[in-house]
This record gives sequence, structure tokens and C-alpha cells, in this order.
Amino acid sequence: MSNGSASPWRRRLSELGRGVGKLHPPLFSPLLYGVSAQIEALPPAEVTADPTRLGKCLSELRRVTGTAPFVVAAPTAMEAEALGAGVDRETWPPKVVSTVSEGVIELAEFDEVWSRSEALSASLETCKRLSATQQGEPVLLVALTGPASLLAELLGSDTAPGAAAYEFVGRALSALSRQFAQSGASAILLCERRLPADVAAWAGALNTISNIARFHRIPALLAFDGVVPGQWPPATVACPSLQEEASIEKAHGLTVSADPADWADLAGNTGAARVVFTAREVAADTPIEELGDLCADALDMEQEP
Repeated sequence: MSNGSASPWRRRLSELGRGVGKLHPPLFSPLLYGVSAQIEALPPAEVTADPTRLGKCLSELRRVTGTAPFVVAAPTAMEAEALGAGVDRETWPPKVVSTVSEGVIELAEFDEVWSRSEALSASLETCKRLSATQQGEPVLLVALTGPASLLAELLGSDTAPGAAAYEFVGRALSALSRQFAQSGASAILLCERRLPADVAAWAGALNTISNIARFHRIPALLAFDGVVPGQWPPATVACPSLQEEASIEKAHGLTVSADPADWADLAGNTGAARVVFTAREVAADTPIEELGDLCADALDMEQEP
């Protein structure tokens, strides 16, 4: 079993973003974020708002599970909170309890926005600190709320966003992706819950985000926790399900269940996928002892060829 520490994962991820590179056993990276709070026996809301605690807990969780990446951010409504939505962070995963006015799409500058969410600010700082203090080239995965899902959080799930709203969310998430890339992120994973009605406008937002990732030589990946597109947007790296994996010809990732009990049969069954993700975070109350064993089984796929 390999935890990836000696593997050239940053180079491989960069190659994945450019659609090049040789086939290799995939990087296994379930979204282990809130579960890290168990290390200090504190609520996830408290740990994820404190970069010192978050970095410490992620480091220890990585040691226990043997996984290579640090998941420094997960889609937990922190982007919506920074943009003005009301979010209940005492429940986990956090829930949006109040939307914003449609005037939010007039926002043009984002440099001062992200600090409005303690969790998002802590994620950025944790990414920066781990990048500076970890030996070698640590794999720092940033999982963000995808543009369609973020608009649903901001405007309400019953609202049908127009082109202007998608142009706004593309700019917002590209600005945030730039901040993470400059803080040392290795990859951006955009997590969606459903396919939007306006696919063209949505794809335009994805393209804006991907351009920023490409500039920083990191991949922008797309995963779904629900209905998936019939044709994956070309700007992002597709992460289909196991059932769809064989139909993707370009270099791609894979999306698997966030229930660790479903990981037992992953080894040897990931096709040509270069990375394996969950489209949402693993439940924060999943016992870490169980995660260690389940990750060990799944990590058999990471043996070097």
C-alpha cells in the first residue's frame, strides 16, 4: 500500500488538467473534512473555523487513514455564507437558512468577500500553511460547491438563474479558485448536486473557473452527487460514476459513494480513472477507526505500476 508521499502526484494532477500523462493507478481522495474534527473531539463547526486546529486534525487524519491528500475545503455552504446567505453551521453538514437578494450578482470585487466566512477564511489559511510546512509537494485538494449548486444556495432551489447569474457565479468561483491556487492548492473539485436547466450558461461558468485553474497548472474537476450530464462539459475534467467510467475517452477521474462501506470493491475496478473522489464529504460522525481499515482496502489501488 502507498500513501502517495513518494509519488509525483502534483505533476500527475497537472497533467490530468491538461489531458496528458501516462495511465497510472488512481489517487484515492474521499472528502474527509468534517470527520477530522474527531481528532480533537470537537464539533466540526469549531475545528473548520480554526486554521490551526484544522491543519492539525487534517494532518493526523491523513496519518491514520493513509490517504495522500489533505482535503482543505469541502462543499459546506461556506461560499454561500461569504456571499451573504444565512448558514447554520451548528448542524453538520451546514445548512443554508436564508437566501440573498438577486442584487448579489452585481458584486464585482471578491478580494474582501471570503473573510466573511470564518470557515472559508480558515480553509484558505490552512491551505497556505500546509503548502509551506509539509515536506515535498503535499497534495492539497480543494472541493468547492459547483456553480449550479451555489446559485441554488444563494437564490433558492426554486429560482431558475439566468445567464447573468451564471456569469456572476463563474467570476466568484474563479476568484476563489485563484485564491486557493495561490495558497498552494493542487486541484479544484467542483461538486454539483443536479444538472441545471440552462446547461449552456452553466458550462460558461465552468469554463471561467477552468481558465483560472489552467493558468495555475492545476486541474478543475467536476463531480456529481445525483443526475449527471449526458455530455460532460469539455472545460473540466469529468469524474463519472463507476457505471459511466468506461464511456469517457479523455483522461478523467471517478466519483464514488460517500459511504465508506461501499469502498470495499474499488481496488481493481476503477478502469482508466486517474483520481477517485466522493462528490460530497464523508459523514462527519463516521468512526475514524473504521475509516482507517476501509481506506486501507481502497488504497490497494494506489500500488505503483
